[in-house]
Amino acid sequence: MSTGQIRTMVRLMAQGAPVEVTSMWATAGRLSRLAHLGEQFGYQYADARYVSKGTQLLMVPDTQPQAQQRAQQAWAQFPQAAAGGQLPPLPQQAPELLKTQVHFDLSGRHNEKRRVLAVIPITVVVLLRLMRDGADAAVFWIPFWVFAMCLAVGMVFYHRKQHAKYGAQLQAAGYVQVPDPTGRVHYVPAGSSLAAHAVPMGPPAGQVPPQQQQPYGGQQFGNQSPQMAQPQYQQQAPPQQYQQQPYAPQPQQQPYAPQPQQQSQPPAYGQQAPYGQQPPQQY
Repeated sequence: MSTGQIRTMVRLMAQGAPVEVTSMWATAGRLSRLAHLGEQFGYQYADARYVSKGTQLLMVPDTQPQAQQRAQQAWAQFPQAAAGGQLPPLPQQAPELLKTQVHFDLSGRHNEKRRVLAVIPITVVVLLRLMRDGADAAVFWIPFWVFAMCLAVGMVFYHRKQHAKYGAQLQAAGYVQVPDPTGRVHYVPAGSSLAAHAVPMGPPAGQVPPQQQQPYGGQQFGNQSPQMAQPQYQQQAPPQQYQQQPYAPQPQQQPYAPQPQQQSQPPAYGQQAPYGQQPPQQY
């Protein structure tokens, strides 16, 4: 990091605004050292990502009392740092967990597109060489192109593995997941001010979340009330009278007497007269 970048960062910190530092050749180690310097002035690490101009570091104010106390001590030691005076030296080392945070953010899948797009200029160069030199150049350039494609794919899977390893280390250290407005997930210390936006950790691999073990409709088996646990047909009205008393005595009727009531309303199911005693039908 250049002296001008450090001075610009300190000037923004004096204003209490979020700080973005971009460097073309900055590595994860140098970014973590710069973030550690920001912690001395009451700031905390928020994000690291690749941009068109290089690698960008984002830091935001830390509202915790311990951070404010560190800031007071740093400004008392370097009172003219924001006005062109003496600057604080860049730390030689950064905490390992802070470095792991930077590595985790730089190895995320949002950077895979950047790595894949790197094969486009290689493909263009190979095609131009083949068009200019003809089939004789294919002996060298086609194997070179295949090697470049395999290397690009291998780097994608390597960074995915590293990303998962860094996440496991931070989670084991008690860090919590915090999403940013773009949907990316970061790990922050559990006691930091950024942890107020933390999201629940996912279950271990191979374990089904509790909400997926509930039956269809979201009701958990065994926790329902007795009325809800009963089938629907048991909550209906009691059966009709003719089902409870199938052999109840019916009003005595003459077998061949005209029955206008039965002509307008047929007898209920299960109460027909025996065979041979049906009233005469009119055709």
